[in-house]
Parts: sequence; structure tokens; C-alpha cells
Amino acid sequence: MARRRKKSSLSRKIFWIVVILLALNPIRTWYTQEQERRELEELHHHAQKQVESLEEEIEALRYTLEHITEDEYIEAMARQNLRMVREDEWVLVDIQQRENQ
Repeated sequence: MARRRKKSSLSRKIFWIVVILLALNPIRTWYTQEQERRELEELHHHAQKQVESLEEEIEALRYTLEHITEDEYIEAMARQNLRMVREDEWVLVDIQQRENQ
């Protein structure tokens, strides 16, 4: 009779191990999916920021395209990029700032 008990005890242990493993599998799956969901949300958030940034850049480029032929824009770009001045203007150069560059 002692042998029978050991066999049934062993089969009960195996049964409960299988039941526990089957019960833990959905929990593990849920946890894995939750991690993936968080990663995807983070990627979506990052992509959304990039889209907004690119939309702002597109808007700035559209504005530039619309105003590129205007005299004020051309003058502003010449002053800013080429450091051009009018004939009646003076140019003041900060020597300390030039040395630091």
C-alpha cells in the first residue's frame, strides 16, 4: 500500500506542477505583451514628436519659399549670411568676441 501512495503522490505532484505551469503561462504572456505595449507607446510618442518637428520645419520652409523673392527677405539674408551693409552704415566689430571664436 505504501507504494501506491508514493505513485499517487508523485502523479499528484506532476499534476499540480502542470496546473501551475498552465496557470502561469497567461500571466507571463500578459507581462511580455505589457512590456511590448509600453515600448511601442514610447516609440509612437517619439515618432509623434518627430512628425511635429518636421511639420514645423515644413511650415518654416513654406514661409521662406513664399517670401524668398521679396526685397526685405533678400536684404535680411544678405545682412545675416554675407554680412553686407548699406553704404551709409558703419560696421562695429567686437574684438573680444572675435578672439573667443
